[in-house]
Amino acid sequence: MLKKQIEAWVIRDIGLTEFDNWDTVLRFATRLSIRNSIIACVMVAGLLIVLHAFDVLLNPLVRDIAIGCGIAVIVAFVLTMLCCLYMGYAVIHLARTRLEFRQMSRTDMLSGLLNRRAFIEDLSQVERGYLLILDIDRFKQINDRYGHLAGDDVIVSVANTLTEIVGPTNLVARIGGEEFAILFQDAEFAEVVAMTERLRRSIANRLIDAFHQTIAVTVSGGLADITPLRDFSAVYAAADRALYAAKTSGRNRIVLERDMSRSPQADTPSLTLTDAAISAA
Repeated sequence: MLKKQIEAWVIRDIGLTEFDNWDTVLRFATRLSIRNSIIACVMVAGLLIVLHAFDVLLNPLVRDIAIGCGIAVIVAFVLTMLCCLYMGYAVIHLARTRLEFRQMSRTDMLSGLLNRRAFIEDLSQVERGYLLILDIDRFKQINDRYGHLAGDDVIVSVANTLTEIVGPTNLVARIGGEEFAILFQDAEFAEVVAMTERLRRSIANRLIDAFHQTIAVTVSGGLADITPLRDFSAVYAAADRALYAAKTSGRNRIVLERDMSRSPQADTPSLTLTDAAISAA
């Protein structure tokens, strides 16, 4: 019983302590050092009392207790503090390394955006919103004509444009070679439509300095609704069908899944985002 009480008193907050910064480590180390010093002082005092009972001590009991407890407090405090600081440093380093590794495992190394796996994980937790899939038009021809290094510069430039316009409130990911995905949340449909058109125009109007070349690119996209009744596969398939429609109807346009479902020629739609805005008006 006494052992459990001592353990609970000494380490009762270790499990609740998160060593994520040095202030936390110092507070924990100080508390634990004080507790261990008190325990060491009590143990030394008890031992000296026993030795005094056997008439082993050469000096008065009070003097020996004062000296012994003073030494015990200093030694216990210093050793505990050093051990805690070393342990705290190791835990902080481990936590930061783990965080960096987790971030790297979720990040596309070329574009700096979320990768496909991370995007799917985040999207699967969303019940309502909009999914936009964008594809750089004729990207293979860019690689063939200018080289793969230029193609990498194009991907980075498009990724930067998407990030600048979409902002931190929405998720942007690179989910394939030249394919990107954007998750819009907490936005009205009209706002999403306007932003997707702005994305398309910004990319089309921006010249890209790619490996000593100036390249103009366009993107095609498909926009689909995220609802509680659709899982990721269904939403992605709907957006992908709209993207395919944008590709087959001339590229450099955004096709809305909603307009495909209303169109009598749903298999080969040619309705672009601009057309949709005109129709809505």
